[in-house]
Amino acid sequence: MTHAQHTETINGPIAAVYQQWLDVESFPKFVPALRAVTATSDFYSHWTLSIGRITREFDAEITEQLPEERVSWRSLTGDVTFDGSTSFEEVTDETTKVTVTMNWTPQTAAEHAAATLKADDRAIRTALRGFKQYVEENGGPSGHSYVTLRSADPEPAAPADTEAPDDNARTAFAAWKRRGRQRRK
Repeated sequence: MTHAQHTETINGPIAAVYQQWLDVESFPKFVPALRAVTATSDFYSHWTLSIGRITREFDAEITEQLPEERVSWRSLTGDVTFDGSTSFEEVTDETTKVTVTMNWTPQTAAEHAAATLKADDRAIRTALRGFKQYVEENGGPSGHSYVTLRSADPEPAAPADTEAPDDNARTAFAAWKRRGRQRRK
C-alpha cells in the first residue's frame, strides 16, 4: 500500500469546515480529477475519477465519524482500493487545521509509476488546497450534505434541543465573517 498525507490550515471555524467536508457531492468543484460524486445513502457514495484518459469509478463507505474531529472511509467496489481519514483540529475560533491521509494500492504499471513519483501526494495537496479555497471563498457549508452524523459512542445520549449541524456550521461561519468585517473597518 502507498501512503499520502497533507495538512492545510483553513480560515473558518471548525463546525463550518467539518460540515463542508461532509458534503461529498461538492468535491468535484474543488478537486480537478473528480468528475462526479453521488451520495447514495447516509454512509455510502459513488465516485467517478478521471486522470488523463483513465477513468475510475468506485463506491466508498464512511467507516468512522467523530463530529468535528475525524471522518474515515474506504473503497468498497471498483477499480481503486484505498482507505483514508480526514482529521480536524481547532487552531483558534476562526481557523481549523485539516489533515488528509490516504492509503491506496496501485493496480497498474502507470499507477505504480505515479506512486513512485509521489503523484498521490501532489493530488492530495491539490485537493486540500482546493477545499481550503472553496471554503474561504464560499462562506461556509453549502448545505447539500446527505451524510448523517453517527456517534462513535455505542449508546449515544438522547439528543438535546440544539440546532441541526448545518445550522450550527452556518451560524459559526456567519459569526466568523462578521468578526472579519469588523476588524477590517
